[in-house]
Amino acid sequence: MLLKLCCVILLIIQRDTESTQVIGGRRTVVLGEDVDLSCRLIETDEDLEQITWQKSTWEETQNHNFMLIQPNGVTKFIAPNGLSGRVQFIGNPSENLGSIRITAVRLLDEGTFTCIFSVFPSGAYTTEIPLTVLVPPVVNVTVDVTPVIGQNEVVLATCVAAGAKPQADVTWKTGAFGSLLRKVTNSTQHANGTTTVLSHLLGVPTKAANQQQVQCVVNQSALVTEKTYNYSINIHYPPQSVNITLSEASKTTVLLCVADGNPHPNYTWSRVVQPWPGSSVRAEGDKLHLLSLNSELNGLYVCEASNPYGRATGSLYVHTSSETSAVCWVLLVILCLIVSACMALVWYWWKYRQFPWSSIVAKAPEQTISVSSKTRRHDKVEDGEDDSLAATVQTRKEPEEEEEVS
Repeated sequence: MLLKLCCVILLIIQRDTESTQVIGGRRTVVLGEDVDLSCRLIETDEDLEQITWQKSTWEETQNHNFMLIQPNGVTKFIAPNGLSGRVQFIGNPSENLGSIRITAVRLLDEGTFTCIFSVFPSGAYTTEIPLTVLVPPVVNVTVDVTPVIGQNEVVLATCVAAGAKPQADVTWKTGAFGSLLRKVTNSTQHANGTTTVLSHLLGVPTKAANQQQVQCVVNQSALVTEKTYNYSINIHYPPQSVNITLSEASKTTVLLCVADGNPHPNYTWSRVVQPWPGSSVRAEGDKLHLLSLNSELNGLYVCEASNPYGRATGSLYVHTSSETSAVCWVLLVILCLIVSACMALVWYWWKYRQFPWSSIVAKAPEQTISVSSKTRRHDKVEDGEDDSLAATVQTRKEPEEEEEVS
């Protein structure tokens, strides 16, 4: 009878212990963030003796204790294990809750954490909590060597997604320019479990390719959304088509030298044959300031644009005259007109013995009398007199006589 009773008690205890367990769960966290590792002992009324936390990594596969928690909540760190100062107990022993929090998670924190509840009299109950640390990529779009204009295919841009865990997915958006480009991607696995991806854009470096806009698009688990990085393709080429123009933006007279080159050209001003006009001009990069407008500035000016890949020149002939000279020319023209007018008057007087305005006054009655002369002419035609003679006589009459006739 006693034996049967003992067997029943053992079966009851076994059934209770079979339902007792520690629950937890897999956790994933992004590098640098905080993570809570939860574990709870359920289906038991036994006395809690201790909660123990252990950790193992892919480098150290054997479990190592790093934290002990007493039933009264007192915690003790057994070994630093890289977690000292970053782990805190957030559970409650009276509720069989043994959760911990790890702050500022590092890549080395990745591994398997084991939560152990020791109870009396049944013993220890455990659960494993795998922790995965995601590492976002460090992205940079650049080129190792700036391409120079040419005819051979070279790397125009490189998108680097470095140190990511897991590996990042890198693509390009190139628009209409993409038909002239080729993409090559490779990756490198690092000892700490991270991966670096390099994606290259290859094409022929032409002037038309300079400043073309492309985008590197990166997708990865640690990123909330895909990241897009803009890049302007940079092609170096020598200066071309130098032009010298008069700057309209300045209040003073300024010659502006414009040349297309990359990198931006350096400018040098000179004057052909003649010496430099000294204080009359001031050269400032692509600008030549004409400080005083006088004949000393007259001459052929040359602007040379240069960069490490070549040089080009443009020229402009400058001709100036002072305001005093301009006034003298105006006065000379006026004087010539006056002298010409006087000579014309003298000639007219010598030929007609009267001034031009006298003949203009004498013609006035002729226009007035013309109607009368026609009337008289009509009368005289009836008498058979000469018509032309009558008209001539009428034009020489005094004004008083003309009025009487009319």
